[in-house]
Amino acid sequence: MDSLFQRSSSLSAILLIFGVLVGAVSLNTASEPAFAQSSGTPTPSPVQGTATNFSDVAANYWAQPFIQALAARNIIAGFPDGTFKPEQPVQRAEFAAMIQKAFNQNRVRQLEGSGFTDVPTDYWATAAIEEAYETGFMGGFPGGEFQPAQDITKLQAIVALANGLNLTADSSLQNAIATSYLDTEAVPAYAIDEVAAATQANLIVNYPNVRQLNPQQSLTRAEAAAHIYQALVRLGQVQPLASNVAATQYIVGRTAASGQTPAITPTPSPTTSNNLVAVAASNQFSTLTSLLNATGLAESLSVRGPFTVFAPTDAAFAALPEGTLEKLQQQENSKVLIQILLYHIVPGQFTASELSAGDLKTLADGSVNIQIDPAQNQIAVNDAKVIQPNIQASNGIIHAVNEVLLPPNLNLSQLQ
Repeated sequence: MDSLFQRSSSLSAILLIFGVLVGAVSLNTASEPAFAQSSGTPTPSPVQGTATNFSDVAANYWAQPFIQALAARNIIAGFPDGTFKPEQPVQRAEFAAMIQKAFNQNRVRQLEGSGFTDVPTDYWATAAIEEAYETGFMGGFPGGEFQPAQDITKLQAIVALANGLNLTADSSLQNAIATSYLDTEAVPAYAIDEVAAATQANLIVNYPNVRQLNPQQSLTRAEAAAHIYQALVRLGQVQPLASNVAATQYIVGRTAASGQTPAITPTPSPTTSNNLVAVAASNQFSTLTSLLNATGLAESLSVRGPFTVFAPTDAAFAALPEGTLEKLQQQENSKVLIQILLYHIVPGQFTASELSAGDLKTLADGSVNIQIDPAQNQIAVNDAKVIQPNIQASNGIIHAVNEVLLPPNLNLSQLQ
């Protein structure tokens, strides 16, 4: 089991390459999930100007260094009235235009036929969209559409940059991002590799809270400038912001010395000998502990927190359908195993008396449902019963459950 994730980086690379190649085969296969379609008329991008100082971007505006630097390189532009409109959402066509101006990546695939069905040949951003697709940055939607007038989300932008720059994350950070952001549950499973890679490469910029990713919110023009600038830093085409520049405090994983760092370093808890993993290992959770160690989640669960862990007993894992546990430990099912483990972990510490009926968000892509039966003095989590509550650790609390919790829509019979 200790060798389960020795090839995790290779797995990430394979998944990334697979995503690129699938997009090259057919426009009906999207590298990004479908969202609500926009029926609006495509809006031209701002006109290119020579000024790098905009009337609505003050010297103390959080993203001013990123905006000014990219404007000076003619990657982004202002509007005819001298404004930049930093809080305005970025449309997919506009982001493609920014990518075209910022990067000079090799083409990795070819746009089929006459291109996207909703991008006319005389559309202002046709060439930029084609290049963003063929260089692997952006994908299409089912039906051969690009949806150029739809706002791009922050997550889609991060995925685009990670794909276009061919970034992969090492296994330790790939698993540690679950505790690096306050809202990791908002990151869908398909994007975990890309978010991890972008995090490790210092591409992600979060304002005003560096630990709040807000992945599903529309990307603003200021955020687009910040992320593209950081991507150029990664490529060595621009210098990192000086450490005394206020904007560096919003770069995920920065260091005080340089404003950059290759990965997020966990902050140790005051007492680690009595942490969640150590306490679990000394009780009836040897299978859970082994899986946490094998996936790399144990390190983060040992030094971060507080967390509430609904911990399946060894008997609970043994009760899984025959062969399931062995399949989960196979390399090809590693992402499924990680999601299952994260589904048992809730941010914050909740003793049995502090739990209330209703849904509770986990570190995975979903919530568990808590049921309280005061008459029987019983707590249930989904269909599992809490058989031993309130096992205290230095960085959280453990409630033993008699079944393995499975995320919604997970079908164990489909394991490879």
